[in-house]
Amino acid sequence: MRALLLFLACLALAVPARAQIPSPIDPAVRASVDQAQAGLRAAVSGLHERSLGDGQLKARLATIAPIQSNLAAALALLTPRLQEVDARLAQLGPAPGPNQPPDAPETATNRKSLTRVHEALDAELKQARLLSVEASQISAAIVEQLHRNFSQRMWTRSRSILEPELWRDFAAALPDDFGRLVSIGQAEAVQFGQAATSGRLIGIVLSFLAALLVLAPGRLLLNRMGYRRAAAGPGGSRLRRSALALWLVVVATVTPLIAGWLVRSGLTGAGALTADCDQLVQLAIRVVTFAALLEGLGRALLSPGKPSWRLAPIPDDMVDRLAPFPGLIGAAAGLATLVAGVSAAVGASLATADAADCVTVLVELATLGAMLTAMAHVRGSRMGAPSPAGAADTPPRGESRLPWVLAALAAWLALGAALLAVLAGYLAMATFLTRETVWISAVLVMLFLSMRFTDDVFPALLSSASALGRLLRSAIGVSDSALEQIGVLLSGVGQLALLLLGWSAILAPFGASAGDIVSRITSTQAVFKMGQVSISPGLVLGGVGLFIVGLMITRVVRGWLEKTYLPKTNMDVGVRTSLAVAVSYAGMILAVLVTFAYLGLSFSQIALFASALSVGIGFGLQAIIGNFVSGLILLAERPVKVGDWIAIGDLEGDVKAINIRATEIEMMDRSKLIVPNSDLVSKTVRNVTHSGALGRVKIVLRVDGAADPAKVRDLLTARLRSHPDVVKDPAPAVYFTDVHDGALEFTAFAYVASARQAYRVRSELLFQIVPDLRDSGVGLASSNAVVNVALPDRPIEPNPQPVAPDVNAPKPA
Repeated sequence: MRALLLFLACLALAVPARAQIPSPIDPAVRASVDQAQAGLRAAVSGLHERSLGDGQLKARLATIAPIQSNLAAALALLTPRLQEVDARLAQLGPAPGPNQPPDAPETATNRKSLTRVHEALDAELKQARLLSVEASQISAAIVEQLHRNFSQRMWTRSRSILEPELWRDFAAALPDDFGRLVSIGQAEAVQFGQAATSGRLIGIVLSFLAALLVLAPGRLLLNRMGYRRAAAGPGGSRLRRSALALWLVVVATVTPLIAGWLVRSGLTGAGALTADCDQLVQLAIRVVTFAALLEGLGRALLSPGKPSWRLAPIPDDMVDRLAPFPGLIGAAAGLATLVAGVSAAVGASLATADAADCVTVLVELATLGAMLTAMAHVRGSRMGAPSPAGAADTPPRGESRLPWVLAALAAWLALGAALLAVLAGYLAMATFLTRETVWISAVLVMLFLSMRFTDDVFPALLSSASALGRLLRSAIGVSDSALEQIGVLLSGVGQLALLLLGWSAILAPFGASAGDIVSRITSTQAVFKMGQVSISPGLVLGGVGLFIVGLMITRVVRGWLEKTYLPKTNMDVGVRTSLAVAVSYAGMILAVLVTFAYLGLSFSQIALFASALSVGIGFGLQAIIGNFVSGLILLAERPVKVGDWIAIGDLEGDVKAINIRATEIEMMDRSKLIVPNSDLVSKTVRNVTHSGALGRVKIVLRVDGAADPAKVRDLLTARLRSHPDVVKDPAPAVYFTDVHDGALEFTAFAYVASARQAYRVRSELLFQIVPDLRDSGVGLASSNAVVNVALPDRPIEPNPQPVAPDVNAPKPA
């Protein structure tokens, strides 16, 4: 590491100087490159020293991005200019050789001038590229040093809270530390007294009064205004609730920030603050603002006393128990930060700092543990007793408590690890875990509220009833369905951006990376190789985690498509299901590829591994692979899709799902028929609803031959047209199909909106037609024809007398 930093330093200082020749380079570009070189020299200077803290390293890292941006802009300007000069040189042709006639004087002058410009541009371009590479290397070196500092802090053991020596040293050092704090207070008192006697007391008093007005009545009035506007504002109820939640968070955070700024401005303007006290005031403002943010997030999430405005699926009894905890957690976290900041400001001894951190961490752990215990107690009591009628016992449809359960489990694990770290003496790790738990909880709640607002605001803004929707519809001609789809798409993009922003916010307190703790835990010697791939416990855990995260993201995206976006389109159920399943397959494949990439497996190694398993797949998994491929064929060609009514042999039913291996068919008796996908591809399947949704009703009637055919036709046609479920196009028709055995046969056809209605509509029509025929005097023909057979008369002959057998006749052989 140190050798790399020294090499970068030497490389940055050894950049060749620019040739002093006239060139048409823009002075601003040249100045930008020179400033980038100077900035890189400053960033790499002393980087190998261990005395640089995280603040200094992050400050240097922040200077790299603007340098890279300026270098990229310089490259974007220099590259096309150099290409233009090369093109002009190419037009002049190659320079004449030794035995060739020289160029014309004008051509020689142009060639010489262009060559000098080319050299200048090329030198400037090479320098900018070199500096860009150095900037990337210096940035990587700073990030690596931040990693090392973070890991070193986490795994540095101090003293345990159980060690008596810690408290003895604390008691011995407390008088001196308290004396330094008192001296800061005395210096501030002297400074304040001088400001007050000089006539500036009125300004200080006014600033304090303004701060009190902002904190107390100002915040209350702003909250009431938010509730009034939400109750009477435009948009749906969901949008009003989510907008109100964000308003409460903003008011809770901004009011103490403004109040603190007013107090500090009044004291600073009057000259009543010393340098040390000003640092403490700024710390107090940050602490109070963060505590107020936590309290506002809790109020917006729980909405105590106002369940109709609540966004989260939390029952009332749990809200009553959890309502005090956001403020308590904010106070505990603020107290811990304030104590640590005061210890650093007064230069407290190590024993005092360790003891204060131990106490504040235990206070935070106790507050968080009490909140989680209250949640578990309410959940346990609700599970043990039946819910009263009308209680908010279950989450709304479409909501799930699984994320909240997982969050509570993760919080318990973090608190347990933090408590063990305090007892073992790893105070920095305990402090980090505790405060990171609070921070992640705040980020997740803020992310939940923001995503709900994003999910509500875009469809409301782009609805057909909104002003923007009407403007787009009249100006561009966008249809209502297209507006709705655009709103849902923008909502999805906004939520994705919020997820990325939330992930960055969660990782921010970890330093430069969140993988140092995991890498330290998994950095064992249990590493083995598979060819050129090294496998370790850390890689395995990381790969499994990436795969699980990929599957979860795929599930979320598919759920958003199925429940939010695709229902807004004009696609039928089958197409929507096919798209959702295709997204699932693509997400699974992508998760597998990302996992393999994390494990270090290239495509050639994956192909080698797959070829080694090809024999086993060919024999043992042939049927499964065949069903999988058949499922893809069903999704692509769509001979059978979700929602179709199909018949396989004597079995009929509705297709409910096309899975990876088999297709689920719901029978008429609500039972499920599981059919392998290969059977639907390779065997004969009757798809009743494949060509269209219309169903045909066929009625065959045989009436008495004495009936009037026109009268029967009119009666059947009237009945078919009067039925509400019979469609008008194609129109029903009645045909005179046969005359046989003294009966007239009529065949009637009618169409209904769905083939599933045909059986019911046919029954209803027969219930109406048969009484109508009887009322009209038309009788139905008998199903068995009566046939009279004429026999000729002949005399009856007597029966012949029987002849006795001859006993002497020879017997047959």
